[in-house]
Amino acid sequence: MEKLTRSGLEIELPDGWDGRIYRREVDDDAVTRRALHAANFALPPNLGDYAVGAAERMGSGDVLVVLLEFDPDQAGAGLFANEGLPTSMGAGDFSPSAMPRAMPGRSAAQWFFSRGGRAFCLYVVLGSHGERAALLPLVSQVLKTLTID
Repeated sequence: MEKLTRSGLEIELPDGWDGRIYRREVDDDAVTRRALHAANFALPPNLGDYAVGAAERMGSGDVLVVLLEFDPDQAGAGLFANEGLPTSMGAGDFSPSAMPRAMPGRSAAQWFFSRGGRAFCLYVVLGSHGERAALLPLVSQVLKTLTID
């Protein structure tokens, strides 16, 4: 297991997983503040916040977990009204239409929430829509180690 810790985020990655946590410089045009990417495959360098470049390289057994932080002024309101990281996700939560751009076979889901006065989006991509029920335990294994200060 590898532990990643930065900017109040911490996650433990199983052997064979790749991940990073980074904080982008905030400017007047910035929407997100911090990002966490974790995958059970090698992440390519220079990914954007939603890691689309990684999703394009996924195989059918791959999973990609993205956690994005937004402006804390949005915490607790609107999209971010739910408190706490989602504790359950099912195969029915995932859809190919949740991908920012169509990628045959892939499936994704998003959850917006707040935690400790911070606003987040959890975005999960699965390499196979047809095998999503089998891939979800991999996502759950990693998310149960995620802590947000």
